[in-house]
Amino acid sequence: MTKEIVTHTILKANGLRLEEVEDCVVQEIPLTVHYNREEIATLLCSPSQTEELTLGFLLNEGFIQTPNDVYELRQDPADHLVWVEGKPCLLQKELMSKRFVSACCGKSRASFCFANDVLMVKPLASTYSISLEEAYKYAGFLQNHLPLFQATGGVHSGGVGYQGEVVLTSYDIGRHNVFDKLNGSAFRSGIQLENHVIFFSGRVSSEILLKVAKMKVPILIARGAPTDMALSQATALNITVIGFAREQRLNIYTCPERVIV
Repeated sequence: MTKEIVTHTILKANGLRLEEVEDCVVQEIPLTVHYNREEIATLLCSPSQTEELTLGFLLNEGFIQTPNDVYELRQDPADHLVWVEGKPCLLQKELMSKRFVSACCGKSRASFCFANDVLMVKPLASTYSISLEEAYKYAGFLQNHLPLFQATGGVHSGGVGYQGEVVLTSYDIGRHNVFDKLNGSAFRSGIQLENHVIFFSGRVSSEILLKVAKMKVPILIARGAPTDMALSQATALNITVIGFAREQRLNIYTCPERVIV
């Protein structure tokens, strides 16, 4: 975790008293992604799991679909560059023009604005369910396993759970990046996410809900609040959304039949 943190000398105020102290600040880097020699996007992110972030981003944007679509992945860590050679994507230019992707706000688009969203997102047929105690366990993990957040206050975190066990985790300054990293990690590990749970430290916007839908995960547990558009999408896509999740309390907003007391 040390490479994720830098220290800055700051002035800390306590009432009318100022004190010079060393403060921990989370690191942020621009990661520029190339696919088949074309510059696709620059992602503002934390400098961890950058290969997983790249793969998850390409998955969620429709450039790749299976491990066989990726021929080679290489990085230049010093200059924060990554190159992926893969299966030719006929809609590459239409799917993505070169752009700068903000860590905190994503692409700020209306629901199903892009054609690839409509093509990639379908209602889920999963009947997977979890117990209420299992949901509380994942919420507790978020609350108790956030060392980088506790040190800096500057990151989101998330994980993938299965039958009460945490199988994948990620963290990043960008909430969208958390989901791309989880998706990329599952992709690399050969984990099919249809019967899994995602838990997340932030709020649930429509963009976050679309990430979950593209990953085909039927249950999302978040510490934050959902938006009305996210809940409308969740209902249409048959995704269970749980918000305001703490160790012994939570709100079930959509598809409650997947949570068993």
